Amino acid sequence: MSKTPPQVVSSNSNNFIQNWSLDAVLKSIPTTTVTSPSSPLAFLHIIERLKTTPREGWRKHGILQGESISDHMYRMSVIAMLCPPELKIDRDRCVKLAIVHDMAEALVGDITPPDKIEKVEKHRRELESMQYIVNTLLKPVSEAIAKDFMDLWLEYETGKTPEAPIKAAADADSLLLVDRFELICQTIEYEKKYEAQKDLKEFLHVRESIKNDFVKKWAEDAMREREAFWRNAGIESIVP
Repeated sequence: MSKTPPQVVSSNSNNFIQNWSLDAVLKSIPTTTVTSPSSPLAFLHIIERLKTTPREGWRKHGILQGESISDHMYRMSVIAMLCPPELKIDRDRCVKLAIVHDMAEALVGDITPPDKIEKVEKHRRELESMQYIVNTLLKPVSEAIAKDFMDLWLEYETGKTPEAPIKAAADADSLLLVDRFELICQTIEYEKKYEAQKDLKEFLHVRESIKNDFVKKWAEDAMREREAFWRNAGIESIVP
């Protein structure tokens, strides 16, 4: 007799976001049959959800086959590698920060402003999810690795670590700007993909918070590219 598969809780539904609980999400995810505590399989099965969970902001604009959370994190990692070495930014650590910073969304989903979830509540959910990932899934594999993952996530969230608060703040701040620059790039790419049928300028307000000189220059280049695209399409799209 075949077994009925567990009902999957979609991390893209409004009901999922409004009624979220870690227990409900975990009950919807098939468990691994591997019993070895040192196996990373349970952890890897959880973060696989980052590959299949779309970034919600695009879906709300009718882009249903858009990037996943891990797509965004991957390109952030690549952009971090492009940071000029003469600026003394710890690029290797920034790459790690990029890989880990949205990891909690594997369980929380991608919460966006229209969901009207308070910032404090969003952080609570993500912290609870990261604590589960680290303490339940990673510590049996390696306590040192588990600590590294949690330290990276907290560094991005708070901009500091106990070991090197000033340097960590600089790295986390640089990565935050990379996050915003990646969003600018993706916005322009979707506008091009949909041949000027979608005006996504509402996402471009993030450029105003980019103060770092080299990321700001990249963002300015991207905005000039966008201006040329809309001009060639014969349509006015003015970004406030």
